Amino acid sequence: MANKLDPRLRHLLRQAALTSAAEAVSLAPTPRVEVLVRCAPDASLAGLVAAGLRLHSSTRGAYLVAAGDVDLQTLETLPEQPGVLEIEASRRMLADCDLSRAATGVDRLHRAEVPQRGAGVIVGIIDSGIDFTHPAFRRAEGSSRILFLWDQGGRADGQAAVPYGVEYTKAQLDAALAGPDPLQVVPHRDIGGHGTHVAGIAAGGGGPGGAFTGMAPDADLIFVAYRPEADTLGRSARALAAFSYIAQRAQGRPVAINMSQGMNGGGHSGETALETGLDDLLRTPGLIAVKSAGNEGDWRVHAGGRVPDGGMVTLSLLSESRNNLDDVLEIWFDGGDGISVAVRPPGGVPTAFVAPGESGEFQTAPGNGVSIASDRDASDTGDTRVTIILNSGQASFIQPGTWSVLLRGDAVEDGRFDAWIERTARDQGLGEQSQFTEASADPSRTISIPGTARRIITVASYVTRPLPGLGAPLGQISTFSSRGPTRYGAQKPEIAAPGESIVAARSSASRLPEDPDEWHTPMLGTSMAAPHVTGAAALLLGVRPDLTCEQLKQILVRTSRRDGFAASAPDNAWGSGKIDMTGAIENVAAIVFPRIRGVAVDGAVVSWQTDIPTTSAVRFHTHKRQLELGRNTGSQADLVLGTDHRIDLGPVLAPDTTYFCEILAFSTDTWWTSEDADGRFYEASRP
Repeated sequence: MANKLDPRLRHLLRQAALTSAAEAVSLAPTPRVEVLVRCAPDASLAGLVAAGLRLHSSTRGAYLVAAGDVDLQTLETLPEQPGVLEIEASRRMLADCDLSRAATGVDRLHRAEVPQRGAGVIVGIIDSGIDFTHPAFRRAEGSSRILFLWDQGGRADGQAAVPYGVEYTKAQLDAALAGPDPLQVVPHRDIGGHGTHVAGIAAGGGGPGGAFTGMAPDADLIFVAYRPEADTLGRSARALAAFSYIAQRAQGRPVAINMSQGMNGGGHSGETALETGLDDLLRTPGLIAVKSAGNEGDWRVHAGGRVPDGGMVTLSLLSESRNNLDDVLEIWFDGGDGISVAVRPPGGVPTAFVAPGESGEFQTAPGNGVSIASDRDASDTGDTRVTIILNSGQASFIQPGTWSVLLRGDAVEDGRFDAWIERTARDQGLGEQSQFTEASADPSRTISIPGTARRIITVASYVTRPLPGLGAPLGQISTFSSRGPTRYGAQKPEIAAPGESIVAARSSASRLPEDPDEWHTPMLGTSMAAPHVTGAAALLLGVRPDLTCEQLKQILVRTSRRDGFAASAPDNAWGSGKIDMTGAIENVAAIVFPRIRGVAVDGAVVSWQTDIPTTSAVRFHTHKRQLELGRNTGSQADLVLGTDHRIDLGPVLAPDTTYFCEILAFSTDTWWTSEDADGRFYEASRP
């Protein structure tokens, strides 16, 4: 059971047990905790609900992924339910156009003889909230462009349309806007202003003067506002619910969804429950998701390297004063490696080493708590995850100074490790965000989750309006923009867009500067880069509403610009280069993606047909989950153009071993399609 609960939930249960023992008797209601549950595809939702899960949303594909909340007693027994593979704590997610619109090539599309402005397409935004009274989100006659607004933190009104919070329809928003005080009718405000700004970039109508028009100003909108919490824009369970909600409310219309929040917790190869659910959703034609790369580039939250066999690596991280929130650190390495981990507090002695598959609870001399849990086969990846949780314990704060994490190579085959410090509060002068020292930190592999999901489009930021004396120069990648690749080496981000400094819609409820007027304000971050690509995706869907996320991603990548500072692309900072909608829109209508059909496997021989002449390849792996996440142990290609394909894997497969296979087909102009039996994969073997 323990391995099905992630270490954060196990830590929560231990803390709850200690609290109960100390209080002896309590009349307080049993606490509830939000979770994501990854199950076998044939698992029963009804069974999970009967076991005590209060269901909020779910996706079903290669896996069943359910988001909801449970009480602590249910949390202890839920892993015993049939089909449950993993229960993951819902994790904190934090925030990650005049000049920028021209840089993307969209200005010319808006002014074309047949304008491309997003009519007929929906833009979905998942963020802090939206100023629905803003002129950028209203039509010329004053009605709302927002079809649905789910305020996850709003006061529930008893309706069954949403699992919590309150939903407002276009009719309700229009009625509010027609009255003298719209906020009395629909009491929704965007206090922070982040969501309003993001929506303005993706689909704002520009408001007075129109100088700051967004990418898809004629698109309809569906908005999900996270339940507000201190220092966060939401949690991962609510993010999955938001994606599912937008897809359902779109009712089959093409929709491009933007998420400009993220987290550091996870293995950064797409294995989290949130990413698993998203990848299943994104198999649907006409459903696109775009994610900011993250602003972790200069925060020193990642360390990586190799532990030698019989050797030791020491990672140093700095804890500032007045740090009283838990510090969570995850270390991932290959399951074939025996790497033990210990923690040394500032000026103190190390804890005992914890080997793979073991765990330990320790207390430092000043009274801080140290939890180390080393889980084999984490998230069914075959890899080992070590979760370290530092908490204030009996002290008021986590001890300030340099903490050391010791990695000892007991029996090492590969030795590669990656470590991430989870995000926490970074403003208000709280000093909560611990960082690796400069000597330990590595700025690569810093894409925030769910940006490492296989199918999602992940966006870096570059500068179109530099800040005098600060940051990177005009045209350069932003210093804060997170770098790739994923832990498994896949290219992330896929593309770069303007993110510094972008002028777009300003929420009237915020304290953001009124610059250049009361309706607009400048902001910077990959949060601002992502909605440029979301709006661009909406324009492409206006021409080709049947595109899948993988297909649309190919178009953006193939038509990107590689000039100026981006001449080095493709790389881990720029992805494929700068988004260029001129080239993308010119090509989208004529592109033909191959279709794969009639797949058959006879032992080690895989055969199939394509609807157009293609070359093809088969990728394979003995580990299904790793193949699902984009890693393979080998591939075989058929370089002869044709529509009937046959590849004999026998010469390269080990005998008496099952291999999971994925087929790829490439057209003459190299547009490609993959086929994996909807995530079940094809099984081949050599007797």
